[in-house]
Formats: sequence, C-alpha cells, structure tokens
Amino acid sequence: MDPNAPYRTHMLFPGRKDDDTSQPDPRRSSGSPSFMKAMMSWGKRPSDPRAQQAQELARYRGTPTRPPESGGAGPPAPPRGRGRGPMTREEAQRLREEELAGQGHGKDCFIIPQANLDRFLPDGVTLPREPRKSNNLINILEVDDPKIIVSFHLMGQLHPLNSMLENPMVNSLDVHFNLSRNLLKCAQDLSAGEGYIFKNLEKDADYPYINYYVINKPREEAGQFYTNNKMASHEALNASKLGYSLAHSMDLYDEVATIARPPVDPAHKRPTTDYTGYIICIYQVFKGDDGEKFERNWLYWTGARMLYKNLPRNVGLKRLTLHKSATGPNVNYILLVECSHFLDNINQAANLLPVLRARICGYTGIFRIVESF
Repeated sequence: MDPNAPYRTHMLFPGRKDDDTSQPDPRRSSGSPSFMKAMMSWGKRPSDPRAQQAQELARYRGTPTRPPESGGAGPPAPPRGRGRGPMTREEAQRLREEELAGQGHGKDCFIIPQANLDRFLPDGVTLPREPRKSNNLINILEVDDPKIIVSFHLMGQLHPLNSMLENPMVNSLDVHFNLSRNLLKCAQDLSAGEGYIFKNLEKDADYPYINYYVINKPREEAGQFYTNNKMASHEALNASKLGYSLAHSMDLYDEVATIARPPVDPAHKRPTTDYTGYIICIYQVFKGDDGEKFERNWLYWTGARMLYKNLPRNVGLKRLTLHKSATGPNVNYILLVECSHFLDNINQAANLLPVLRARICGYTGIFRIVESF
C-alpha cells in the first residue's frame, strides 16, 4: 500500500429498515441487521416469508395457553397468570417498527480503509453503484482518516540460560511482567499515544504477555517510533544481561478491517469497562501468499465469522479488528476481539476456543489488560 495514497475510512451501515423482518438468532451477539446478515451468511437460501411472519407473531404473542388435555374439541385450558390473546399483525408490525427505530443508532458496522476495500470487503459482497440511494442494502459514510497505526510486541516464554543457576524463589512470570512494564514505559517515553499489556489467562501459554501500542502519527513518524522502540526492546531483552532467553517479535500493523458496535471511536482503544477481555488470534503466511482471494475470505479463515455469530450476547462484543503487518520478512495477521463483559462471563466465551483451535490454524489465546497508559 502506497503510504502517500489518500486514506479514508468507509463505515458501512445497514440500509432500509423494512428489509429486516426476520427473527434474530438469540445466540448471536449482533442485532442482525440486513447488511451484517448478508456479510455473515451469503449463499444461504432465503427462508420462507410465511415462516418469518409466523415467527414474528409468535415473538410478540402473550402468555401461552395450555393445550387441551383430553384431546377433544373442547376449549383450551385457561392461561397461566394474566391472560392475553395473540397479537394482531398490525400490533406486531407496529412493535417491530418501534424496536427498529430504537436500534437505528446502535447497529453494527464495517470499517474498511478505502485503499484496502478491494482486498478486505468480504467475497460475495459488492458495493452499490449509487451509494447515497435510499433503498440500498449498504449505506456508505466516508469519515476522516484516524491516522493511527499499531504495534504488537509478541513475547514468548522466558527460559533461563543456565537452569543449574536458576533461583527457585524467582517466578519467571514475575520477571516477564516486570520486563513488559519497563518496555511499556519506554514506549510511553517515545511518545506512543496509548499502550497496553495483555496478559494471557491460560497457564503455560505460548505468549504470556503481549505489548500493544497505538501510535497516533503519520506513517513516516510511526516508522521512526518503531525503529527506536525495537532497538530499545532488543537492548532490554538481551539474553546475556537478562539471564533469560525468549523468542519475541515486534511489527507495525495496519487495521485493515473492523466490525464495530456503536458508539464507534476508531482513534481510541481504551476499554470501556473493568471486565473487558480479549480473544487474540495470530496467523502468519509467506509473502506472496497474501493474495486478494485469500484476504477477501478473511471472515472464514480467521474465525471472525464464527465468533461474531456465536459469541453470547452477555459477553458484550464491542469490536473485532483484523490487523495486517506492514513490516517484517513474513506477513502476519492478528485478529483482536474485544468484549466488554468477557471476564464476568469467561466460561461461556471460552467455550469457543476449542472450536477455533481445532482448525489447527494459527494461535488463539484469551487475554486481559493488566497495565496501560
């Protein structure tokens, strides 16, 4: 991507409200507007409109009545609690319109940089020829470039250089955390906009800590920050001085595609609650293997589609961002999934990890923030 090319961000919102008449799946974390349904489930046969209408009526039906126990043609048993007959179609339609009106400002959206639109707009989805036409499935809103680039510092486990001289009273994870804090302080001194330490919530993880930096600078200045920060990191992690060795890598990344839940603020990454947790998936391919067809199917091979559709609502999915490395010998992709109530619903969220790992593709872990600036 040309660093001097104009960069705008497309925010893709659902179109007409009357396109949405189907009952959303209760397992989904999305409000399931028509555009997101097209993104996540294209190629499926449309459901029977009569069945959808029946589901809509059943959704707003009053307290159910008990079926006749005798099996005869007698009247049904009286309802439990306060009785209420079935709603008319006009009542159901009116309630549905009120619900859609209330959700009008809270529908999920795609955020894709204009320069990457041809490569990361999901395969099978095309943009309308007249973006401002009112009856389009997709509405497009151009917003200013947030002018941010991020850096991930992936750090593996610490290994003592001489196991015979290792102090049994020292916990290697404590040493690792202190190192991460020092590196975070160094990045702050180098004028990073935001910085976070992600701690892995699983035991004996491949990446116990990941440092994440947000750089609110043009690409050239971000490259200078990256160079200085990488030199400082190599100096701090020098095995001969530290007494421990660890495999680590640091790269700059572009946010190439995001699924966000309003309110949306692309320029800031600070979590909104103390219960925020993250699912991080890391993938690596050789240069030349990152073709357009491969990248347009990113919803599938990253697991983003499965997570979006199956994460429970109470986990509080906030955003799902795909990053692509802008430096390094190989091409790395990192999927960052932020959930605002992850930690107080961790058992439900972690149920999806075995499914992600069963694909034997990349690395997947669950994290929380333990330090930030």
